[in-house]
Amino acid sequence: MKKIGLVIFGILALGVIIILVAVEIIEFALGAILLVIAALILWGLFKWAKNKIED
Repeated sequence: MKKIGLVIFGILALGVIIILVAVEIIEFALGAILLVIAALILWGLFKWAKNKIED
C-alpha cells in the first residue's frame, strides 16, 4: 500500500515538473515573439523618422 502511494506521488511530482517546464518554454517563446515584434516596430519607426528628416 505504501509503494502505491509513493508511485502516485512520484507521478504527480513528475506531472507538475513537466507543466512548469512547459510554461517556462511557452513564456520564453512568447517573450521572443514580443521582442521580435518590438524590434520590427522600432525599426519601422526609425525608417519612417529618417525619411521625414530627409524630406
